[in-house]
Amino acid sequence: MLYAGFWKRTLAYIIDSLILGFVFMIIGLIWGVIQVFGNSMPSPTETSVLTDGLPAIFTMKLLGQTLLNLGISWLYYALMESSKCRATVGKLALGIVVVDEFNQKLSFGRASARYWSKILSSIILWIGFIMTAFTAKKQALHDLIAHTYVVDKRELNYILHKQAERNSHGNV
Repeated sequence: MLYAGFWKRTLAYIIDSLILGFVFMIIGLIWGVIQVFGNSMPSPTETSVLTDGLPAIFTMKLLGQTLLNLGISWLYYALMESSKCRATVGKLALGIVVVDEFNQKLSFGRASARYWSKILSSIILWIGFIMTAFTAKKQALHDLIAHTYVVDKRELNYILHKQAERNSHGNV
């Protein structure tokens, strides 16, 4: 099996980050327009926070935006990687897909576990991601945790096709 290496995965991540950044920018613009042209009355949450001043309102809005962005990122990665595509747009552009230990597409739960495990890969100074360059099957920490592999799509399709051929000949 041809496993996707560090640089190919990094480039896929950059492509996905640009896509998500564009989505976040559009959501931010829409939110800004709503704030400017919408109701000028503060929400009940903002009203209760007004006594704490502007920093508290800003912090709450920033927290809300961060949680929204995190939720969108999670759904993007988990839904795409558990779909029939088996990959995000960035991975598809580079011809790589994410599979489980049986070369099957991920369940939504496994794709979610893989996504949330990236937090651990990040908080240990990105070492969890750098591991990709040094493990035999090019797995990052989150891949090891979720039992997933990032592989070349063409080679995977070839292997699956050969397996299907063997199975069809064996059933004759």
